[in-house]
Amino acid sequence: MTALGLGPAETVAGVLAVFVLAGVVKGAMGFGLPIVSISLLPFLVPVDRALTLNALVLLATNITQVVRAGDRRGGLAAAWPLMLGMALTVPPAAWMASTIPRDALMMVLGIFVLGFVTWSLASPRIPVGEGWRRPVGIGTGMLAGLVGAVTSAPATIFVAYTVALGLSRPTHMAALGYVMGAFGLVLTVAYAAVGLLRWADVPMGFLAVPAAVLGMALGDGWAARLGDRRFRALVLGLLAALGVLLIRRALSS
Repeated sequence: MTALGLGPAETVAGVLAVFVLAGVVKGAMGFGLPIVSISLLPFLVPVDRALTLNALVLLATNITQVVRAGDRRGGLAAAWPLMLGMALTVPPAAWMASTIPRDALMMVLGIFVLGFVTWSLASPRIPVGEGWRRPVGIGTGMLAGLVGAVTSAPATIFVAYTVALGLSRPTHMAALGYVMGAFGLVLTVAYAAVGLLRWADVPMGFLAVPAAVLGMALGDGWAARLGDRRFRALVLGLLAALGVLLIRRALSS
């Protein structure tokens, strides 16, 4: 593995295992791959490499989600304001991410993960009226772009908006697939522009894609057997523990 520029074999195996696990969560919940992988990857690779790998995997896995979701037209109609807003703020926020020290970035990630868990437990839903969907969607996309460029995990904000629209599950899944796929593309370009993306990380990203897709297939079937409520509790408990560990690691560095 080292000869191929991928790093030690045990590191490669660990990274692929992380993306299988993150894919399991995404396959079951429709989102969550980046928040799980960004919680675990910094224990295996530097934070900047973890952000890059997430960006590379997002595009391919969300194309898969759009294809499987069914309501592609309805999903695109719901997603385009988010995509526009996100595209406006990702580039400057990616530059900001490239200037943050690694310890500070790990602290930000830990706090964000705990915030995600708290938000998920509260499960707030704020209805968005028909006339407000476009401006609220663009504003939400701008906020998600800022957060996502620093953490590579904007799904919490996107999900809050799509849930507020009261979309059916096929439309909801397609909308998230579109917006997270577009986010992955824009983020990859932005990271390359500011020097966060190194071409040496691309082979690892290509290997991580089938690992994540495999996890998605496993998660889809596993969630059906385990039950949504128990699976959700298991995932949130794991993320809370990881968030605390990331913060402790940042403080002890």
